[in-house]
Amino acid sequence: MKFFTAEEKRVLLVLSAFLVVGLVVRQVRQTALSPATDGPARAAAQSFREASERFIATAGGQLAPVDVNHATVQELQALPGIGPVLAKKIVDFRAENGYFRTVQDLRRVSGIGPKLLKRWEGTIVALADSIH
Repeated sequence: MKFFTAEEKRVLLVLSAFLVVGLVVRQVRQTALSPATDGPARAAAQSFREASERFIATAGGQLAPVDVNHATVQELQALPGIGPVLAKKIVDFRAENGYFRTVQDLRRVSGIGPKLLKRWEGTIVALADSIH
């Protein structure tokens, strides 16, 4: 006798993960806001809190699509294969030439080819300004 379908089990697993992360975030926030917390411990708690919030903001740890028309250098670096130099090239290209109409327009940026675009498939979008 089955109580839950495979889809229901996945939903329960994701909800359980959110519960655990939420409890950890709450504990870290309480610790970070404690007057006894010194500088390095407070910085570590803040860093953990930010990482936890990014995890929660994404779909169960899956990266939300990065909008190449509005992303900062730091946000672009979250994509696989992008370091600070390539992220800056994308931002500079966008500033000089305007928004990308499609994701494929990124090929006009020096250092981005079809293999890199294939690697980013499903993780990047090119939203128009009116949508964002």
